[in-house]
Amino acid sequence: MIAPIVSSDGPVALVGGAHVAPEILNILQTLTNVFVAADGGANILHAAGLHPSKVIGDFDSLSDAARQDFAPQLVHIAEQDTTDLEKVVQRVCAPVLIGAGFLGGRLDHTLAALNVMVRRSEAPLILVDEVDCCLRCPDGGARFQLPEGTPLSVLPMGDAIATSRGLQWDMDELQLRPAGVVSSSNKTALPDVTIQVAGPAIITLPSHHLADAIAAVRAG
Repeated sequence: MIAPIVSSDGPVALVGGAHVAPEILNILQTLTNVFVAADGGANILHAAGLHPSKVIGDFDSLSDAARQDFAPQLVHIAEQDTTDLEKVVQRVCAPVLIGAGFLGGRLDHTLAALNVMVRRSEAPLILVDEVDCCLRCPDGGARFQLPEGTPLSVLPMGDAIATSRGLQWDMDELQLRPAGVVSSSNKTALPDVTIQVAGPAIITLPSHHLADAIAAVRAG
C-alpha cells in the first residue's frame, strides 16, 4: 500500500502529456483547484499558467521550464514497471479523479491508460477529452439520467456479462469480451438508464456529460 501524497475531499484533476483542449482545462477549473501532473502533463499546465499540487513521474518528458518552475512540487518515481498515470493514481486520494491528457495521441498510451482504469478498480477514475469521457462500470452498477438519444457504449476489457435497461439495444446477461461481442455505438432510449456488469467494462459518454460520469463514479 502506497501512502497518498495528495489528498482532497473534492475532485482532483490529473493531467497527462497528450493533447488537452483548452475547453477541457476550463471545465476542470470549474470542478477543482487541485491539479496533479503526470510527468509531461506539467508542460501543459505550465503553458496554461496553472500550478500543480504535485508533479509525479519518471520525468522523461518534462520540459526544462516546467522542471525549474515546479521544482518544489516534483515527486520523482524512477521505476519503469508502471505508467505515469498509475504512479499518480496510486498516490492521490480523492472521491473522484478526472484525468485529461491520457486519451488520444499515441494509441499505446491510450490503451495503457484504459488498462490502468480497469486494473486499479479501487480508483474513482474518469478519463476525458474533447469528444468522450469514460469510466469503469462500478461493481454495484451505474445509473444515469440522460436525454433520449445520448450515445453510451459499454466496452468490455475482459470477459464480462452485462444487463441494461433504457438503452436502444438493451442487454440481458449478454456475454461481452474484447475479441467478441461489444456494445459500441449504443444510445439511450429512455431517460433513466441502468447498467450492471459482472467483469471489467468501460462506459463511454460524450464529454459534455462529464457531470453524469462523475455522479456515477461517486454513487459507485
